[in-house]
Amino acid sequence: MFLTVVLFFTLPKINKYVIELSSGDDDTLPISSESANEDEGAGGTEESSGAHINDSLNQPDAQGRVLVNINHPAEEEDLYLVPQLARAVKPHQVGGIRFLYDNLVESLERYKGSSGFGCILAHSMGLGKTLQVISFIDILLRHTGAHTVLAIVPVNTLQNWLAEFNLWLPSQEALPPDSDPAAVAGRTFRVHILNDEHKTTVARAKVVEDWSRDGGVLLMGYEMYRLLSLKKSFVTGRKRKSKKPQGPVIIDLDEEDRQQELMKGIEKALARPGPDVVICDEGHRIKNYHASTSQALKNIRSRRRVVLTGYPLQNNLIEYWCMVDFVRPDFLGTRQEFSNMFERPILNGQCVDSTPQDARLMRYRSHVLHSLLEGFVQRRGHDVLRDQLPSKDEHVIMVRLSPLQRALYAEFMDRFREAGNSGWLGLNPLKAFCVCCKIWNHPDVLYETLQKENLANEQDLDLDDITAATNPRCAGLKAKAADSANSRSNITLPPLNPIQERANQVITYEWAKDIMSNYQTGVLENSAKMLLLFHLIDESVIRGDKILVFSQSLSTLTVIEDFLTRRPIPAGRVSPNNHGQNQTWVRNINYYRLDGSTSASERERLINQFNDPENTSTWVFLLSTRAGCLGVNLIGANRVVVFDASWNPCHDAQAVCRVYRYGQKKPCHIYRLVCDFTLEKKIYDRQVSKQGMSDRVVDDLNPVLTFTRKEVESLLHFAEEEPDSTKAPPQPHKEMETVISQACQLYPHLITKEPFHHESLLVDRKESKLTKAEKRAAKKSYEDEKRASVPYSRPSYAHYYPTSDQTLINIPAFNQRNWRPIARGDEKPVASVRPVQSTPIPMMPRMAGMGVAGSSSGVGFPVNYLQKAGVYVQRIVTTTDIVIPGANSTTDVQARIGAGESIHMIKGSKGNKNTAYNAFRNYSYPLTYSTFCYSCNKKMWNMSRGMNTC
Repeated sequence: MFLTVVLFFTLPKINKYVIELSSGDDDTLPISSESANEDEGAGGTEESSGAHINDSLNQPDAQGRVLVNINHPAEEEDLYLVPQLARAVKPHQVGGIRFLYDNLVESLERYKGSSGFGCILAHSMGLGKTLQVISFIDILLRHTGAHTVLAIVPVNTLQNWLAEFNLWLPSQEALPPDSDPAAVAGRTFRVHILNDEHKTTVARAKVVEDWSRDGGVLLMGYEMYRLLSLKKSFVTGRKRKSKKPQGPVIIDLDEEDRQQELMKGIEKALARPGPDVVICDEGHRIKNYHASTSQALKNIRSRRRVVLTGYPLQNNLIEYWCMVDFVRPDFLGTRQEFSNMFERPILNGQCVDSTPQDARLMRYRSHVLHSLLEGFVQRRGHDVLRDQLPSKDEHVIMVRLSPLQRALYAEFMDRFREAGNSGWLGLNPLKAFCVCCKIWNHPDVLYETLQKENLANEQDLDLDDITAATNPRCAGLKAKAADSANSRSNITLPPLNPIQERANQVITYEWAKDIMSNYQTGVLENSAKMLLLFHLIDESVIRGDKILVFSQSLSTLTVIEDFLTRRPIPAGRVSPNNHGQNQTWVRNINYYRLDGSTSASERERLINQFNDPENTSTWVFLLSTRAGCLGVNLIGANRVVVFDASWNPCHDAQAVCRVYRYGQKKPCHIYRLVCDFTLEKKIYDRQVSKQGMSDRVVDDLNPVLTFTRKEVESLLHFAEEEPDSTKAPPQPHKEMETVISQACQLYPHLITKEPFHHESLLVDRKESKLTKAEKRAAKKSYEDEKRASVPYSRPSYAHYYPTSDQTLINIPAFNQRNWRPIARGDEKPVASVRPVQSTPIPMMPRMAGMGVAGSSSGVGFPVNYLQKAGVYVQRIVTTTDIVIPGANSTTDVQARIGAGESIHMIKGSKGNKNTAYNAFRNYSYPLTYSTFCYSCNKKMWNMSRGMNTC
C-alpha cells in the first residue's frame, strides 16, 4: 500500500493562506509570578466546577422562597420553586436547578425563538440529581409553554423515579382536600410510565399517544427506547416462527399495516420531532458511539438534552466525548479530532515515566478541556456532603493467594503463555478475567463450574463488558502474541484494541482438572479473601453495624451464602423471632440477597425492610455489583465490602454510594479486597489510573502520577515468587480502623502489605496547579494547533497550472532554474488516477514570501534526495474535479482539486506509510507549503519541522 500525498503550492496573499508557525511569539511562554499563582475561581469547592457553584449565593430569600431565573430580563417575572421543594432543596441543588434553567431555557422569550442547547449535570452519586430534575421539570412545564418531557432511565430505577415524583410533586388528586396551597402545591402535569408490563405494540403506542396528546413526563428505560426507535413491533399472540414451517404461512396484511402505522406514530412522538426536553439518567451509558442505543438517542431532533451522571468519565476520554457530543453535537469536533487534540496528549502524559514535555502538555490539555466544558457541565463532588454527613473511609486490603489458589493461578498463567494469541485467552482478556475470578474469590466457585461441565460459564459475571465481549457481534479485546521467551511476569496486552470476537471461542477448564481432582469443598481457608470477609462481617455485627457485600460473580455470592448459612450469628445478635433456637444465618431473616433475577416488587420490599430501624434481625445484604449499584438506597448499613474489583471503576464507586448519601447517620467504612500479584491488582491499578484521569479532566485536579505506562497497559501479570509470608506482618497505621487492625493481627500471613486508604492514591497535588500564566499558555497552544489544523476554502489556481498540452516548466512561476522541457509526443489528458509519466521530475514549491513571478530565490525540490529515500514523484493532470476524502466537522468546505489542474503525488515505499514524511523531515529545508495525506485527510504544515502531521 502506498502513501499518497498531494502538494498544493501556496501562491499570493501569504498573510491569508500561509500560517507562520515559527513566529517568535508562539515560542515564548509568559513568566509566572507570585500573583500568577492565585486561584482564578470564585466560590465553590475543589471538586466543583461550572456555573452556580457558589453555595453562599444558592440560598432562599428572607421569605424562604427559591428564585430560579436569577438575572432574568426586567420584563420577565420571577420564577420560584413550589413551597415543598423550596423547603427540601440543599444549596448545591439550588445551583443545579439554576444551571439547568440557564442552559435549557435561558429566558422565557429566548425559549420561544430558539432550538436550545443541552447540558450535563455531573453531580456525584447521592447528591440528589433526581430532586433537581423534578424541580426543573415543574418550572419548565408551568412557565415556558413546554408540553412534553422524555426521561430515559435505567429500567431498574423506573419505579424509583415515579415514587420521587409522587413524593415531591403529588398529583392534585392525591392532595388532601384541606391541604394549604401555600404549603404544598400539586403538579400540573401527568407522569406516564412505559415499562415491561406493556407487552404489545398497541399497549406501548397507547401510552406514547396519551403522553404526546396530554403532555407531561414519560418515563421509560434505555432498552425500551432502543426497541421502539428501531421500529420493532410486537403483535399479540404471534408466535416465533419455527426454522422449518410445517405448512403455509398466513400473513395478515391489514395487521401488518396497522403495526407499521403505530410504529410511525411512536417514532414521531419520541424522535421526529420528539419531545421538548430529553433527560438521560445515568447518561454515562452513552459511551459507545457505535452502540445502537447511542445512535437511537442521537436521532432525537430535540436539542434540549440533559445528561445526569455521577461519574462522567469512566474508562477513557472517548466515552466522555460521546456524552458531550450528545448534548452539544460537534462541540469538540469529530472523534478523530478530539483524539488528536485531547485524548492522545492526556494519555501520553499521565504516567510516571512520561517525558516532561508530555506531562506538561497533558496538564495543559486537561485544563483546556475542562475550561471548554465549564459552561454546560456542572460538577459537584462529595465534598458538599462533608459538613452534612458522617465521615467515610475507604480501606484497601491487599490479600495473598492461598497455596491452592496459587497453584491454580500459576497453571492458568502457564496455559496463557503457551497459547499466546492463538487461543481464547489471547483473544479476550475479559474471558481470562472471568476464570481468574473463580480462582481468587474461592476455588469452590471453580469446582462447581467443573462439576457442571459448563464450558461457557463466562456469563457468571454480572457485567455488561463481559456480555459485550462474548457476543460475536460485539467488540472485544485482543492481546499481542506472547513471545515464548518471555516470562510470566512480562505478559503485556495493549489497552483496549477492538477486534471482532470469534463465535467459536469458548472458555475451557481442562487445565484445572488435575489440580482439582481430589478437591474438598466447603473449606473456608482455601481463600484468604473469604476468611477476611467473614472476619469483617462478624466484627461489624458485633458492633451493631449492618454490612453490604458486593460481588460481580453470581456464583461467588452463592458460595458466600453457603458459608454464611453454616456459620453461627455472633453472640447477642440472634433474631428474636428464633427464640434462641436457631443460631445460624437464615435467608430473608438474618440476611438478604439481591441480583439481576430479583423482581422489582421483591427488590423494593427487601430494601425497605433492610433500612427499617426497627429491623434488628437482618445484618447482611448480599448484592451483585451491577444489580445493586443503581437505584438502591441502603443507608440502613454503614459498612461495605467490595469483594472483587470491577473493570469499570464507576461500578465500585456506585456500590460505595449506596450507603454514603443523604440520610446516613453513622460513619461509613468501605473495605476493598484485592488479590495482590494477580490480574485483579492490575485491574485495581487501572481503576486508580482512570480515576486520576477523571479527577484531572472533570474536576481540574492534579492527582499524583502513580504508575508507569507499562504498569497501566500490562494486564495479565504473575510474579514467580510472592513476598515471604513468614516475614514481619504488616502493621496497621495508628489511625487505621479497629476492625482492620484486628485483621492484621489475626491474619498477618494473609495480607501482603499494610492496608491503606483508597484516597491516598488520588491526592491532589496543589503545588502542581497551573498558574495564570500557564493557563494562558495552555489556551494559546491549543488555539494555535486548532487553527493550524482547520481546513479552509482555497481559491482556484487552475490558470497557474499546466493544461493537458503543457508541462510544468512552461510556467514561469515554477521554472526558476530554466529547465528545458522534456520532449513528449504522447502527452494527453488521462484519468485522475493515472500518472502522465512514471519518472520523477523536478518540482519547485513556492517559498514563503515568493510572489507569482518568483522574484525570491530559493532551494529546488529535493528530487535526488527523495529518490534515494525510496520516494517517487509523479505528475497527474486531472480531468474531473476531485474531492479529497475525509470528514471534518469544523467547516462545511471540502478540499477539492479542480479539473485541468496539474498536481504531483508523492509515493512512499510499499508497506511503510511514513517513508515520504520521514524523507521530508530528514531533509529539513525551510519551505512553507501545505499538504494533504490521502490516508487520513489531515493537513500537514511545514513538514520539515514535523509539526501537525498525521
